[in-house]
Amino acid sequence: MKKLLLLPLLLIITINSFAQETPVQNAENLPNRRIFIEGRGVNSRQQEYFYINFRKEAASTGYPVVNNKNEAAYVFRFNITNNPNRDIDPNLYVMKISLLNNISNIEIISFDFFFSTLEEMDQHNRFIFFNAVSGVIPPLAEKDLVVVQEIIEEVIIQEIDTSWRDKWIYLRTGFDYPITFYALLPTGLTAEAGVYIGPSAIEPEDFQILDHKILAMPGISIGVEAQLLNFLSLGVNLQLSLGDTRDNYFVNVALGAELKFPLKFFKNFMIEPYGSFVLPITVSEIFSKFPKFALGGGVQISTRGGSLGAFFLDVKYLHSIGETAMYNPFGDVFPEPPEIHYNRFALIFSIGYKFGFLDKKPKASVQKPVQTTEFPESDSESSHIHIFDF
Repeated sequence: MKKLLLLPLLLIITINSFAQETPVQNAENLPNRRIFIEGRGVNSRQQEYFYINFRKEAASTGYPVVNNKNEAAYVFRFNITNNPNRDIDPNLYVMKISLLNNISNIEIISFDFFFSTLEEMDQHNRFIFFNAVSGVIPPLAEKDLVVVQEIIEEVIIQEIDTSWRDKWIYLRTGFDYPITFYALLPTGLTAEAGVYIGPSAIEPEDFQILDHKILAMPGISIGVEAQLLNFLSLGVNLQLSLGDTRDNYFVNVALGAELKFPLKFFKNFMIEPYGSFVLPITVSEIFSKFPKFALGGGVQISTRGGSLGAFFLDVKYLHSIGETAMYNPFGDVFPEPPEIHYNRFALIFSIGYKFGFLDKKPKASVQKPVQTTEFPESDSESSHIHIFDF
C-alpha cells in the first residue's frame, strides 16, 4: 500500500506538541482551513459512523469543521459502494475519499480504501483523514493552534447518540386507551336490530331496537421486547384495561405478542410497523361467547429518551376472531333472543417509555478520539492514492 511516508508523522507530532502548550485561539476564524464533511454509505449505519469519526479526526487536530458548506474552504467527501471486484479483492466495500476546493470545485485528492467491517476501521480513520488533508491544507502556525479537548467536546455535544434504538432488550410500560367497538349483528333479532317478546321475530308483540356499542376506558400495559436483528424485534406484554359494556370496574386482562420491523432511517426517531396477537385471560360474565384470540397490527413511533431508552407513541388495530355474544340485558321484558351477537374490534392508543439494556453496537457517537502523537500506520494493502495538480 502506498503511504505518505514521514510528512504526516511530522505534521501530527508538531500539531500535538504545540496544542499542549499554546493558548486557545478561535479555530473557526482561521482562513483557508475550514472543512465541510459530507458522504454516503451503503447503509445509514456506515454513513453515520464515518461522518462522526471524520469530524472527530478533524477536530482533534484543530481543523475547524463547519456545518454550512458555503463557509468551507475545502470539502472532505466519502462515498461507499459495494466492492465490484470481489473476485480480486475479498473486501466487501470500497470507500472513495475526495478532497475538493470548495471555491473552484476542483478535486485535489482522490483515493480508494477497501474494507469489510466498521470495527476494523477504528484503526484506519485517522490515517485516511490525514492522507487527504495533510499535503493540501496548511498546518497550523503556532499562534493559531487550538486546545484539542475543547473542540472535541464541542463536536461530541453536537452529535446525536443513537444507542437508544440499538439495545438487545427493552422493558416497556405504557398508558393505554383502548376504544372497543361492538358492531351489532342481525342474528335472531327482529327487524335485524331489536330484542322482542312474542311468538317470533317476524311477528313480535313488542320489541326494543338496539344499537352498536362503543367502550372507551383506560388501561396499562407492561412488557419485554427483544431486538433479534437490526430490522426485527419480538415482544410480549401483559395488558390490563377497565370495564365492559355494563360494568366500568371489571378488569380485562390479556397477553399479547408483537412482531416488529424497526425502520431506522432517522437519527431522532424510529418507526416500527408490527403485527399483533392477543389472547384474553379474563372474560366478563356478560358474555355467553367470547373470541379465543384477536389479530391485528399497528405502528409504534419512538424518540430518544436518554441513552437508556425511548418514549413511544403506539396505535394498534385488533380484530377478534370468533363469535362474540352477550346475554340479553333486557331479558325480563324482551326475552328473545337470549343472546345478542356482535363483531368485536378495537383501536388502541398508547404512550409510554421503554428501557433498553445491552448495546448491540459500540457507541461511536460518544467515544472521544484518542489524542496521540503517533501516526497510526495502516496494515491494509488496498488503499490507492492519486494526487492531482490544481
